Amino acid sequence: MTYKIKVAFLSALVVILALIYILILVFDRDYRRSDVFAWLDPGLIVMADRIEITGTAGRIALNRRNNNWFFDAGNIELPVRQSRVDDLFTLLSGRAVYPVRAASPAAIDRLGLAEGTAHRILVRGGAGLPLLDLLIGGEDVLGREVYLRMSGRNQIHSGEGDFTFFTNLSPIAWYDLRLFQPFNVEVVQQADLNLPGGEAFSLRRSGAGWVILGENVSIEPLRVEAWLRAVIEMQGDDFVFDAPPENIDGSITLRLGDGSTRVLEVGRIYEEERWLATVGGTSLVYSLSDWNFNRIFRDSAHFVRD
Repeated sequence: MTYKIKVAFLSALVVILALIYILILVFDRDYRRSDVFAWLDPGLIVMADRIEITGTAGRIALNRRNNNWFFDAGNIELPVRQSRVDDLFTLLSGRAVYPVRAASPAAIDRLGLAEGTAHRILVRGGAGLPLLDLLIGGEDVLGREVYLRMSGRNQIHSGEGDFTFFTNLSPIAWYDLRLFQPFNVEVVQQADLNLPGGEAFSLRRSGAGWVILGENVSIEPLRVEAWLRAVIEMQGDDFVFDAPPENIDGSITLRLGDGSTRVLEVGRIYEEERWLATVGGTSLVYSLSDWNFNRIFRDSAHFVRD
Protein backbone atom coordinates (compact mmCIF):
# COMPACT_ATOMS: atom_id res chain seq x y z
CA MET A 1 0.00 0.00 0.00
CA THR A 2 2.85 2.37 0.80
CA TYR A 3 4.31 1.93 -2.70
CA LYS A 4 0.94 2.60 -4.36
CA ILE A 5 0.47 5.71 -2.22
CA LYS A 6 3.88 7.04 -3.27
CA VAL A 7 3.12 6.39 -6.94
CA ALA A 8 -0.25 8.12 -6.65
CA PHE A 9 1.33 11.07 -4.82
CA LEU A 10 4.05 11.50 -7.44
CA SER A 11 1.54 11.19 -10.28
CA ALA A 12 -0.65 13.86 -8.69
CA LEU A 13 2.39 16.09 -8.20
CA VAL A 14 3.31 15.77 -11.89
CA VAL A 15 -0.23 16.71 -12.89
CA ILE A 16 -0.22 19.74 -10.57
CA LEU A 17 3.14 20.96 -11.92
CA ALA A 18 1.93 20.49 -15.49
CA LEU A 19 -1.18 22.54 -14.72
CA ILE A 20 0.93 25.31 -13.17
CA TYR A 21 3.16 25.41 -16.26
CA ILE A 22 0.12 25.58 -18.55
CA LEU A 23 -1.38 28.41 -16.48
CA ILE A 24 1.90 30.33 -16.70
CA LEU A 25 1.89 29.99 -20.48
CA VAL A 26 -1.69 31.17 -20.67
CA PHE A 27 -1.68 34.05 -18.19
CA ASP A 28 1.91 35.24 -17.80
CA ARG A 29 2.69 37.54 -20.73
CA ASP A 30 6.43 36.87 -20.36
CA TYR A 31 5.87 33.34 -21.56
CA ARG A 32 3.19 33.83 -24.20
CA ARG A 33 4.57 32.94 -27.61
CA SER A 34 2.69 35.78 -29.31
CA ASP A 35 4.43 38.30 -27.05
CA VAL A 36 7.97 36.90 -26.97
CA PHE A 37 9.81 37.13 -30.27
CA ALA A 38 12.65 38.85 -32.14
CA TRP A 39 11.97 41.43 -34.81
CA LEU A 40 14.82 40.16 -36.97
CA ASP A 41 15.72 36.50 -37.43
CA PRO A 42 19.37 36.18 -36.27
CA GLY A 43 20.09 34.02 -39.30
CA LEU A 44 19.35 36.98 -41.59
CA ILE A 45 22.05 39.23 -40.13
CA VAL A 46 24.73 37.74 -42.41
CA MET A 47 22.57 38.73 -45.40
CA ALA A 48 22.20 42.37 -44.32
CA ASP A 49 24.13 44.82 -46.50
CA ARG A 50 22.33 48.12 -45.88
CA ILE A 51 20.66 49.80 -42.90
CA GLU A 52 18.44 52.86 -43.32
CA ILE A 53 17.41 54.74 -40.19
CA THR A 54 14.93 57.61 -40.17
CA GLY A 55 14.90 59.57 -36.92
CA THR A 56 15.59 62.89 -35.30
CA ALA A 57 18.65 63.47 -37.52
CA GLY A 58 16.70 62.75 -40.70
CA ARG A 59 17.59 59.72 -42.75
CA ILE A 60 20.96 58.03 -42.51
CA ALA A 61 22.21 54.95 -44.32
CA LEU A 62 24.94 52.42 -43.56
CA ASN A 63 26.42 50.11 -46.20
CA ARG A 64 28.26 46.86 -45.70
CA ARG A 65 31.47 46.30 -47.67
CA ASN A 66 33.71 43.25 -47.11
CA ASN A 67 32.04 42.61 -43.76
CA ASN A 68 32.67 46.18 -42.55
CA TRP A 69 30.05 48.89 -42.22
CA PHE A 70 30.37 52.39 -43.65
CA PHE A 71 28.32 55.55 -43.37
CA ASP A 72 26.83 56.55 -46.70
CA ALA A 73 27.72 60.25 -47.05
CA GLY A 74 26.75 60.50 -50.71
CA ASN A 75 29.94 60.72 -52.71
CA ILE A 76 32.05 59.12 -49.97
CA GLU A 77 31.70 56.31 -47.45
CA LEU A 78 32.98 56.95 -43.93
CA PRO A 79 34.10 54.27 -41.46
CA VAL A 80 31.55 53.32 -38.83
CA ARG A 81 31.92 52.11 -35.26
CA GLN A 82 31.35 48.40 -35.87
CA SER A 83 30.40 47.80 -32.23
CA ARG A 84 27.49 50.24 -32.59
CA VAL A 85 26.11 48.28 -35.55
CA ASP A 86 26.56 45.06 -33.57
CA ASP A 87 24.56 46.58 -30.70
CA LEU A 88 21.74 47.46 -33.10
CA PHE A 89 21.58 43.92 -34.47
CA THR A 90 21.66 42.51 -30.93
CA LEU A 91 18.60 44.60 -30.09
CA LEU A 92 16.72 43.69 -33.27
CA SER A 93 17.50 39.96 -33.15
CA GLY A 94 17.12 39.42 -29.40
CA ARG A 95 13.96 37.74 -28.15
CA ALA A 96 12.03 39.98 -25.78
CA VAL A 97 8.51 40.68 -24.59
CA TYR A 98 6.50 42.79 -27.06
CA PRO A 99 2.84 42.66 -25.97
CA VAL A 100 0.11 43.57 -28.44
CA ARG A 101 -1.48 46.93 -27.60
CA ALA A 102 -3.78 47.66 -30.52
CA ALA A 103 -4.57 46.70 -34.09
CA SER A 104 -6.66 49.47 -35.65
CA PRO A 105 -5.89 52.19 -38.21
CA ALA A 106 -7.05 54.82 -35.71
CA ALA A 107 -4.51 53.57 -33.14
CA ILE A 108 -1.73 53.69 -35.75
CA ASP A 109 -2.23 57.44 -36.16
CA ARG A 110 -2.81 58.09 -32.48
CA LEU A 111 0.35 56.26 -31.37
CA GLY A 112 2.63 57.90 -33.94
CA LEU A 113 3.07 54.84 -36.16
CA ALA A 114 1.77 56.16 -39.47
CA GLU A 115 3.98 55.85 -42.55
CA GLY A 116 5.87 59.09 -43.08
CA THR A 117 5.66 60.25 -39.47
CA ALA A 118 7.07 57.33 -37.47
CA HIS A 119 10.76 56.77 -36.98
CA ARG A 120 12.02 53.78 -38.92
CA ILE A 121 14.70 51.09 -38.94
CA LEU A 122 14.94 49.38 -42.32
CA VAL A 123 17.40 46.52 -42.87
CA ARG A 124 18.00 45.41 -46.44
CA GLY A 125 19.80 42.40 -47.84
CA GLY A 126 20.63 40.91 -51.20
CA ALA A 127 19.15 42.93 -54.07
CA GLY A 128 17.82 45.62 -51.73
CA LEU A 129 15.06 43.41 -50.38
CA PRO A 130 13.80 44.41 -46.92
CA LEU A 131 14.75 41.93 -44.20
CA LEU A 132 13.08 44.13 -41.58
CA ASP A 133 11.01 47.31 -41.81
CA LEU A 134 10.24 48.43 -38.28
CA LEU A 135 8.32 51.60 -37.39
CA ILE A 136 8.88 53.26 -34.01
CA GLY A 137 6.16 55.50 -32.64
CA GLY A 138 5.54 57.50 -29.49
CA GLU A 139 6.16 56.59 -25.87
CA ASP A 140 3.61 55.18 -23.45
CA VAL A 141 2.22 57.38 -20.66
CA LEU A 142 5.08 56.41 -18.31
CA GLY A 143 7.77 57.05 -20.90
CA ARG A 144 9.27 53.60 -20.36
CA GLU A 145 8.18 51.90 -23.57
CA VAL A 146 7.62 52.86 -27.18
CA TYR A 147 5.05 51.63 -29.64
CA LEU A 148 6.30 49.44 -32.48
CA ARG A 149 4.80 48.18 -35.72
CA MET A 150 6.02 46.19 -38.68
CA SER A 151 5.43 48.13 -41.88
CA GLY A 152 2.39 46.78 -43.71
CA ARG A 153 0.80 45.36 -40.57
CA ASN A 154 -1.81 46.87 -38.27
CA GLN A 155 -0.76 45.02 -35.13
CA ILE A 156 0.88 47.39 -32.65
CA HIS A 157 3.28 46.19 -29.97
CA SER A 158 5.13 47.96 -27.19
CA GLY A 159 8.67 47.46 -25.99
CA GLU A 160 11.43 49.11 -24.01
CA GLY A 161 12.67 52.38 -25.46
CA ASP A 162 16.11 51.13 -26.57
CA PHE A 163 15.04 51.54 -30.20
CA THR A 164 14.89 55.32 -29.88
CA PHE A 165 18.56 55.35 -28.83
CA PHE A 166 19.46 54.41 -32.39
CA THR A 167 16.86 56.58 -34.14
CA ASN A 168 18.03 59.59 -32.09
CA LEU A 169 21.72 59.20 -32.96
CA SER A 170 23.38 61.94 -34.96
CA PRO A 171 25.66 60.93 -37.87
CA ILE A 172 28.81 61.70 -35.87
CA ALA A 173 27.72 59.18 -33.23
CA TRP A 174 28.06 56.45 -35.87
CA TYR A 175 31.49 57.52 -37.15
CA ASP A 176 34.68 55.67 -36.31
CA LEU A 177 36.94 58.72 -35.92
CA ARG A 178 40.13 56.89 -34.96
CA LEU A 179 43.04 58.21 -36.97
CA PHE A 180 44.84 54.85 -36.91
CA GLN A 181 43.58 51.31 -36.84
CA PRO A 182 44.67 49.83 -33.49
CA PHE A 183 48.17 48.48 -33.04
CA ASN A 184 50.43 47.99 -30.03
CA VAL A 185 52.80 50.63 -28.71
CA GLU A 186 55.51 47.97 -28.49
CA VAL A 187 55.82 47.70 -32.30
CA VAL A 188 56.84 51.36 -32.66
CA GLN A 189 60.61 51.61 -33.05
CA GLN A 190 60.92 55.28 -33.93
CA ALA A 191 58.78 58.41 -34.02
CA ASP A 192 59.69 61.44 -36.13
CA LEU A 193 58.05 64.72 -35.15
CA ASN A 194 57.93 67.91 -37.21
CA LEU A 195 56.28 70.66 -35.17
CA PRO A 196 54.52 73.74 -36.57
CA GLY A 197 57.04 75.96 -34.80
CA GLY A 198 59.88 74.45 -36.81
CA GLU A 199 61.36 72.00 -34.29
CA ALA A 200 62.05 68.54 -35.69
CA PHE A 201 63.40 65.56 -33.77
CA SER A 202 63.23 61.77 -33.65
CA LEU A 203 62.58 59.46 -30.73
CA ARG A 204 64.15 56.03 -31.13
CA ARG A 205 63.73 52.96 -29.00
CA SER A 206 67.01 51.94 -27.31
CA GLY A 207 66.93 48.78 -25.22
CA ALA A 208 64.26 49.26 -22.58
CA GLY A 209 64.26 53.03 -23.04
CA TRP A 210 64.25 55.83 -25.59
CA VAL A 211 66.70 58.38 -26.94
CA ILE A 212 66.41 61.54 -29.00
CA LEU A 213 68.67 61.08 -32.00
CA GLY A 214 71.61 63.44 -31.94
CA GLU A 215 70.85 64.72 -28.42
CA ASN A 216 72.65 63.82 -25.22
CA VAL A 217 69.64 64.02 -22.88
CA SER A 218 67.96 61.58 -20.52
CA ILE A 219 64.47 60.56 -21.71
CA GLU A 220 61.60 59.55 -19.44
CA PRO A 221 60.32 56.32 -21.10
CA LEU A 222 56.92 56.42 -19.42
CA ARG A 223 56.21 59.79 -21.02
CA VAL A 224 57.14 58.45 -24.44
CA GLU A 225 54.93 55.38 -23.98
CA ALA A 226 52.00 57.52 -22.79
CA TRP A 227 52.45 59.90 -25.71
CA LEU A 228 52.59 57.04 -28.23
CA ARG A 229 49.42 55.59 -26.78
CA ALA A 230 47.71 58.99 -27.14
CA VAL A 231 48.79 59.21 -30.79
CA ILE A 232 47.68 55.66 -31.65
CA GLU A 233 44.31 56.10 -29.89
CA MET A 234 43.67 59.65 -31.12
CA GLN A 235 40.24 60.36 -32.58
CA GLY A 236 39.29 63.28 -34.76
CA ASP A 237 36.51 65.63 -33.74
CA ASP A 238 34.66 65.05 -37.01
CA PHE A 239 35.13 64.17 -40.64
CA VAL A 240 35.29 67.11 -43.00
CA PHE A 241 34.70 67.22 -46.72
CA ASP A 242 37.36 69.79 -47.45
CA ALA A 243 40.34 68.98 -49.60
CA PRO A 244 43.48 67.93 -47.67
CA PRO A 245 45.29 70.91 -46.14
CA GLU A 246 47.21 72.92 -48.72
CA ASN A 247 50.07 73.62 -46.32
CA ILE A 248 51.46 70.90 -44.07
CA ASP A 249 52.32 72.60 -40.79
CA GLY A 250 53.31 69.49 -38.85
CA SER A 251 53.62 65.74 -39.06
CA ILE A 252 54.18 62.62 -36.97
CA THR A 253 55.70 59.52 -38.56
CA LEU A 254 55.64 56.26 -36.61
CA ARG A 255 58.12 53.64 -37.84
CA LEU A 256 57.13 50.09 -36.94
CA GLY A 257 59.23 47.00 -36.44
CA ASP A 258 58.01 45.39 -39.65
CA GLY A 259 59.37 48.28 -41.70
CA SER A 260 56.00 49.95 -42.33
CA THR A 261 55.13 53.51 -41.32
CA ARG A 262 52.08 55.42 -40.11
CA VAL A 263 52.08 59.08 -41.14
CA LEU A 264 49.87 61.83 -39.74
CA GLU A 265 49.98 65.27 -41.36
CA VAL A 266 48.18 68.42 -40.17
CA GLY A 267 47.50 71.87 -41.56
CA ARG A 268 46.10 74.88 -39.74
CA ILE A 269 42.83 76.58 -40.70
CA TYR A 270 43.39 79.84 -38.83
CA GLU A 271 40.07 81.53 -39.49
CA GLU A 272 38.24 78.50 -38.03
CA GLU A 273 40.71 77.79 -35.22
CA ARG A 274 41.03 74.13 -36.09
CA TRP A 275 43.40 71.71 -37.76
CA LEU A 276 42.83 69.46 -40.73
CA ALA A 277 44.49 66.07 -40.41
CA THR A 278 45.17 63.32 -42.93
CA VAL A 279 46.63 59.86 -42.47
CA GLY A 280 48.79 58.28 -45.16
CA GLY A 281 47.03 55.59 -47.16
CA THR A 282 43.51 57.02 -46.84
CA SER A 283 41.59 59.87 -48.45
CA LEU A 284 39.79 60.83 -45.23
CA VAL A 285 40.18 64.31 -43.77
CA TYR A 286 39.63 64.83 -40.04
CA SER A 287 39.02 67.95 -38.02
CA LEU A 288 41.14 68.37 -34.88
CA SER A 289 40.55 70.91 -32.15
CA ASP A 290 43.46 72.78 -30.60
CA TRP A 291 43.05 70.64 -27.48
CA ASN A 292 43.43 67.39 -29.43
CA PHE A 293 46.30 68.82 -31.47
CA ASN A 294 48.21 69.87 -28.35
CA ARG A 295 47.87 66.38 -26.86
CA ILE A 296 50.05 64.80 -29.52
CA PHE A 297 52.26 67.53 -30.97
CA ARG A 298 54.76 67.80 -28.12
CA ASP A 299 58.14 69.48 -28.18
CA SER A 300 61.28 67.57 -27.25
CA ALA A 301 61.41 69.10 -23.77
CA HIS A 302 58.23 67.22 -22.88
CA PHE A 303 60.08 63.88 -23.02
CA VAL A 304 63.22 64.91 -21.12
CA ARG A 305 63.54 63.53 -17.61
CA ASP A 306 63.10 66.19 -14.93
